[in-house]
Amino acid sequence: MIKIIITGPESTGKSTLTKSLSNYLKEPFVPEFARYFIPTLTASYTALNLLDMARGQLFWHQLYKSNVSKVLICDTGVEAIDIWFQYRFGSIDPQIRDLFIADEECVYLVCKPDIPWEADPLRETPHLRPQIFDSFISLLNQFGRKYYIVEGEQEVDRWRSTLNHLNKILI
Repeated sequence: MIKIIITGPESTGKSTLTKSLSNYLKEPFVPEFARYFIPTLTASYTALNLLDMARGQLFWHQLYKSNVSKVLICDTGVEAIDIWFQYRFGSIDPQIRDLFIADEECVYLVCKPDIPWEADPLRETPHLRPQIFDSFISLLNQFGRKYYIVEGEQEVDRWRSTLNHLNKILI
């Protein structure tokens, strides 16, 4: 089984791409845990909540793993929560970082912020997307993770980019 994590800054088409890839490969996908977790909170999220989200995301990865035949497609992973923590709280959470390090059997598709921003109640950083993208690339390089960049200003270009990378991943 191959685990592909679709990741990158906010509003870069990760969820759309995840669903498209799921349909194309006829495999289920793991949704972004934070989208279900944050609305249940009665106050703004805390650093501890981000650790809970990292654990929840990994739990969902394990849960969905039993339903796939060849490819586990994940709408984000712990790397996104690691970077989110850094931008929100100004430091690295060692427990979240350890969870990321332990989750090593992945290939990442990193979505470049070359499409327009779309507002969403859970999104916080419209003007930091290029810097956050660079943070994803730095983190993945720092830990020697295999990744491909999904880019293109049009959805068709992003899909073409994804299929090109998918051919390399599945060989």
